[in-house]
Parts: sequence; structure tokens; C-alpha cells
Amino acid sequence: MDNKKFFDAMEQDILTANIPEQEKRKLIKNFLHLKKQKINLMITGATGSGKSSTINALFDMEVAKVGVGVDPETMEIAKYELDNLVLWDSPGLGDGKEADNKHAKNIIKKLNERDHNGNLLIDLVLVILDGSTRDLGTSYELINSVIIPNLGEDKQNRILVAINQADVAMKGRYWNYEENIPEEPLKKFLEEKVISVQKRIKEGTGIDVTPIYYSAGFKEEGEEQCRPYNLSKLLYYIIKATPKEKRLSFVENINKDANMWKDNDDLKDYRKGILESFGETVRDCAANGADIGGEIGSIFGSAGKIAGRVVGGVVGGVVGAAKSIGNLIFGSSSYSGGGCYITTAVCEEDNKPDTCYELTQFRKFRDEWLIFQPGGKELIQQYYRTAPKIVEKINMQNNRSEIYANLNKEYLSKCLKYIEHQEYQACKELYSDMMYYLYEESTRW
Repeated sequence: MDNKKFFDAMEQDILTANIPEQEKRKLIKNFLHLKKQKINLMITGATGSGKSSTINALFDMEVAKVGVGVDPETMEIAKYELDNLVLWDSPGLGDGKEADNKHAKNIIKKLNERDHNGNLLIDLVLVILDGSTRDLGTSYELINSVIIPNLGEDKQNRILVAINQADVAMKGRYWNYEENIPEEPLKKFLEEKVISVQKRIKEGTGIDVTPIYYSAGFKEEGEEQCRPYNLSKLLYYIIKATPKEKRLSFVENINKDANMWKDNDDLKDYRKGILESFGETVRDCAANGADIGGEIGSIFGSAGKIAGRVVGGVVGGVVGAAKSIGNLIFGSSSYSGGGCYITTAVCEEDNKPDTCYELTQFRKFRDEWLIFQPGGKELIQQYYRTAPKIVEKINMQNNRSEIYANLNKEYLSKCLKYIEHQEYQACKELYSDMMYYLYEESTRW
């Protein structure tokens, strides 16, 4: 990811945009409002549910120390400020009657606290349940008697419930440790637990919640971090539940370790969903009242690239350098059935837009010639299966810019010349040579 920060890039995009000054002033006004927004996220749950592990996994915060002994690490509500993201790590119940009463009072007090504008301070509460235990009575007491009654008017949209430690929900049975995913008996067990939790909360409060299950992994001091499961899904649900104008607060604080985001249930493209949520903020909040129409994709290209790399290069790891926010939301006419992954990554490394000449020519070559050749369709499908993984590996290399520059010099620029001279077979052969070269190289990365 670029060292340049997201909001800095967003401001620069507006200042250099080729639009009327009147519209530029509107964008700047909206931008300054967005830049001041803070998201206050409370994370709570019964003792041992894995609050600190979850915070560490999502945001790579070593300050959220993981408890590995019998005594809880978090005795009071701890506040962590990460730029515009403010986390409130609250102890739940389960530490004894006296401690529980104290914790409950502290949580209620915080939930009723208001900011300088008179609005409730806490935007969203994430309640974490321990999936390894059948006794969730303490968690239901926390949710039904402490959290939900103190959420104000919009209760249903201000609480998320997540079941952690899915990997040990059946004492470690039916967990595929090699692939880091649940097997069918465990999936069924977890899905039944989700329904049971949903039903108990509905019966106790009248509020509908949709719990998800995941595993945050853990990291004891001096030990290697275990790979989480469904962390992308958890982040997706957090961002979707966040007030629209505050969602961009997450962009710069997502954990950048690609290994943390690899394993998910893949029921949805969470990476795309997260980018779309950011895009809604740009479209509806940053561009509010400005008459720029479909130009939004090109205006926020640089900021979109940074957000795209955070999400595309980490969450899900599908296409290392993702498209800009604007192009993702408003569509790209040149994207048909899949992107030119290697070429896209090379072009974006040079700050070229998705509609640049090079990408347009390569997509035309793919859609108007290659797909109609014998074995062409199969070749394209094989490319789509392997190219994203290669791009992901390249983006993890320290000399990534050098790699992309070399690919452009030795392969892509020559392929483009072949296309321009209608020497399509030569282009196909050289492009295949490049993929073979990259495959061989990637085994050493």
C-alpha cells in the first residue's frame, strides 16, 4: 500500500480534479466534514470470549493484550484511538457477582454518554460470544439486560453479535486444521448455534440480530499468530453496520497481514462488499450536492487506489491492486467477465486509470480474438485462476515496483506492440511465456 494516507490522497484528488471551482468547493466542504468523523466501536463479551484477540486480528493492535491466564486482562473499559477509529474494549460479565455489577454499570454509563453534539457517543456495539461453550447464560444476560435496553432508539442497527472460537466449538473435532475451515458436521453445529442465539435474543428483547461465527485466532507473547477464519466476514458486517459518513475511519486501520484474511466461508465476496461500503460513503457523502455525475470514479482515483489496496490486497486477497472506489461503484465498461489482473496491477502501479489505453487494448485482444481461438476460453479461465494469486504474492514483495516495471519492459510493452500490429498469435505466445515465468518465480517468493 502507498505510504500516502487515504484522507491526504482524497484531498489531493479533489484539489487536482478537472471540475468547476464551484463544485470543487462543495467537495472540499464535504471532505472536511468526513475527515472529522470518528467511529466509536465498543467491543464486549463474557470473560474468555476473545475480545482482545479479535481486536488484534482486525486492527493489529499489540496494545490489546491477549489474556492467556485465569485472570481477565481487561478490568475496566479501555480506550484505544487509531486516528478516526476509537475502540472501547469493555469487560463483560462472568467475573463474579460484585465485578459483574460494576462492569454492567460501567457499560450502561458509557452507552448513555453523549458527544459534544448531543448524540450518543457509542455508534456500534460488537458483542462476542464464546463458541466453545454451551453455557451462554452470562452472554444473554449481558445482551438482553445490559446492552440492548441502553442502545437508544435504533437498537437493532447498533448491535452486532459474533460467535468466536468456531475452531474449538466441538472441542476441536471436525475442524480441518490444514485448510483452516470447519468440516460439515461442525458447520451444521455452528449454524444451529447461530439460530439458537438469534432466537434467545429475540425472545428476550424483541430485537432481531443475525449472529455470525468466526475464529480470531490468538497470539501469545512471543508466539506466532494463528490464522483466523471468517475475519473478512466480521469486518464486512462491522463496516456495513457503521453509519455511512463514518465508514472511511476504518480504511487506514485494517490489519495489513494478508494471512489474517485468507480463510472465509466465501458465501459472499466480502472484499467487494467492503469496498462498496466505502464507495457509498464517497458517492453519497463526499459528493453530496456536487454536480459531477459519473466523473466521481476518475476524481477519487488516487484515494480509491489506496482503499483498494488495503482491501483488495489484504481482505480476501483476490486482486492485489483493486479498482478505484468510483469505478467499483459506478462500473467499468471494460470489465467483462474478469479483469486483466497482471496488466491491471502493472498499470495501477504507474497510477494509470482502469480505462487507460493499455488495459483497453488487452481487454479487446481477450474479448475479440483470444476467446474465439481453439483452447482460448480455457486459457482465459486458467489465467483467472492463477493470476490473482500471483498478483497477491507480488504485492507482498519488498521490490514489488521493480517486479512490475520489469514485467512491463520485458513482456507487456512488447505484447502491446504485437496487438497494435495485429500479430495476435505472437502476443498470445509472449503473454504465455510471461505467465510461465511468473509461475516459476512465485514458487521462490
